[in-house]
Amino acid sequence: MVESRWSKLLERLKNSSDYRNQIVATLSVSAREPVFADLKEPLHPKLQEALKRMGIERLYKHQAQACDAARRGENVAVFTPTASGKTLCYNLPVLDTLLKDPKACAFYLFPTKALAQDQLRKLQEFGLIKELLASTYDGDTPMDTRRLIRERCRIVLTNPNMLHVGILPNHAVWAHFFRNLRFVVVDELHTYRGIFGIHFAYVIRRLRRICKLYGSEPIFICTSATLGNPEEALSNLIGLPFRIVSGDASPVPAKTVVFWNPPFLDLEAGIRARSSTEAVKLTVKLLSEQTRTIVFTKSRMGAELLLRYVRDQLAHEWLDSLRNKVMSYRAGYLPEERREIERKLFEGELLGVIATSALELGIDVGELEAAVLVGYPGTIASTWQRAGRAGRQKEGLVILVATSNPVDQHIVHHPEFLLRNAEPIAVSLRNPYITAMHLMCAAYELPLSDCDREFFGELFEPLIERLEAQGIVSEGDRKFWLMRNRPHDDVNIRSVTSEEFQILNRSNGSSLGTAERWRVFRSLYPGAIYLHMGETYFAEAIDLTKKVVYVHPTVTDYYTVPVEQKENEVLSVWKQKPLKFGKAYLGELKVREQVIGFKRLRLFTDEVLSAEVLDLPPEEYETVGLWFCVDDDLVAELEEHEFHLMGSLHASEHASIALLPLVISADPDDVAGISYSPWHPDTLQPTVFIYDGFPGGAGFSEAAFERLEELLERTLVTIVNCPCKAGCPSCVQSPRCGSENRPLDKWGAAFLLAKLLGKQLMVTNERKINLVQEKQKLRI
Repeated sequence: MVESRWSKLLERLKNSSDYRNQIVATLSVSAREPVFADLKEPLHPKLQEALKRMGIERLYKHQAQACDAARRGENVAVFTPTASGKTLCYNLPVLDTLLKDPKACAFYLFPTKALAQDQLRKLQEFGLIKELLASTYDGDTPMDTRRLIRERCRIVLTNPNMLHVGILPNHAVWAHFFRNLRFVVVDELHTYRGIFGIHFAYVIRRLRRICKLYGSEPIFICTSATLGNPEEALSNLIGLPFRIVSGDASPVPAKTVVFWNPPFLDLEAGIRARSSTEAVKLTVKLLSEQTRTIVFTKSRMGAELLLRYVRDQLAHEWLDSLRNKVMSYRAGYLPEERREIERKLFEGELLGVIATSALELGIDVGELEAAVLVGYPGTIASTWQRAGRAGRQKEGLVILVATSNPVDQHIVHHPEFLLRNAEPIAVSLRNPYITAMHLMCAAYELPLSDCDREFFGELFEPLIERLEAQGIVSEGDRKFWLMRNRPHDDVNIRSVTSEEFQILNRSNGSSLGTAERWRVFRSLYPGAIYLHMGETYFAEAIDLTKKVVYVHPTVTDYYTVPVEQKENEVLSVWKQKPLKFGKAYLGELKVREQVIGFKRLRLFTDEVLSAEVLDLPPEEYETVGLWFCVDDDLVAELEEHEFHLMGSLHASEHASIALLPLVISADPDDVAGISYSPWHPDTLQPTVFIYDGFPGGAGFSEAAFERLEELLERTLVTIVNCPCKAGCPSCVQSPRCGSENRPLDKWGAAFLLAKLLGKQLMVTNERKINLVQEKQKLRI
């Protein structure tokens, strides 16, 4: 049986000569039988015939529920895991309607071009393409083909950027399509968060506004991995009421999930072996046993390096015949290269693939047996999306190889975390910079009026007044665009501001695109390692006058992080709530940051190789943040136990930011922090700040504030349970720290957090913290 195969494999791993108790936990996910249901009304006969040809006899319950709701005219959102048949949830009601109404049309929106191409192939499998013409429409579409698509296609598969820059500003030539637009499908909704999510939300509002102009009111069908805040996410991203379908009724094979923690090289310092080294050994073992395997890494550079290591190890073990049966897959490859890898995977020509998140989203690559995850993917949804690649027909094996990151260490010691509800995604419509960009785009597309408040919310009036004062739009009831050029070309839907630098490749004079000023100072400073389309570049210099960054290609096994000096000012308080010995706040901040240097860190281990000093100008911006202040009584207790006040605050800040992905869908790079001792000039108390690292904010701090107690609890548990002596990269040290991780007081941070949460604790003679287990009641 397959189950005994994984048991025997794991036993062989445990009996190998280099096994050092890396398996810290296993999780058995039981198989689940399908639940079927019938539609309330039959589908069009041609669609019924197509389903029979495809071997689909009956629908799963969630598919039938979604189809019925959409055909009743309801907006539908389906939140189920990968491989649950979400595609039929939108294809069936769309195709059924388009077969019955010869004029009806539909937009399909996907976050990537590759996913749009994959879904076009799935549409073609219905065999209805002659009657219901469908095509992708993106930046790669030839100009002479675009008119034919607009005039003849009933289903157009595109992406948010093409909708923003190519379709909405040219809506007049799409007039026929908009008049007959019956459906808008949004796939992979969970990918729209942060800055990209805010832009997407306003692109959708502009789409709805144009539909209103042409008299159409399309039904929205959204599909997504599970989310912790589905109603809030839909309200923010789409702005309409939805029928939510969340019960997955598809069959699920059993899975064995193994939590693999690299062994300690130095216990007191908390230094572990490289996760990449462990992943290479596991991958070679799986491939040598003819196990079809996918390995997920977090970066394009990591995927290429891991492929090289795996192939080298295969040769070292005299397994040369397998070297060409494993490839990498990432963004940056040419479309035909990606299609060829997908084909080889689907047809079984490849035994293994090392991929980034590019293969996480719904692309069909056939049956794989094992998935190796090098590091926690960042969210529960992404973890199960990747795990779902293994064992779609029979029991799969999933191995999560932890890094030294605090989040990874927390999860391998609390594997049940992956069984809880998914994290919420952060999308805030309060960012004035992004809102203003889309107001300008909307004004170009169609004059603005008071009725547009429904699309642009509370920021509409103050921003319109500013645009009128600047002469960008006209005054009066209808506000016309007054500029010569259209604004869309200056609005990058993955950026915050329009001030951008050109990135020039000095080796051949080509442009790699643009980057915002604040992002240049953080990721393209002289000496930085920069990734673009899967290639690695070395940043040579910044020309502030010409707004140009010069780079050249390089090959390296390290990455770089900036070292910053920061200070901030509290502008306003939106919310506050009490803590046991302090208070927490949410509000607006003015932040001043200056990159003063950078560190070179080894890939996979985060080992600091060297540091350099830089002389760059400071940047100042307004954003949204949360902060918590410490009462005098707690300060006195910290001093009584000889804990370092600033070291305790500083360590709490590092660990809280590192563990933020446990409570919201965010990357550590999305937020920043700063600690003040003995007081901050605005709070007059010792204070820890955590804020969105973007002008205007992106919703991360707002979401974190709502789950602050859980964040602090998980931070406390991670610090207390870490076996290091005085702090390490797995608890309170940060590779991005601008003060060289000084001062840090690991046990002072544990004392501080426990007191803020009202937890019972004991301080040992060694000034370590023991939580009183029967009273702590931590939500793990």
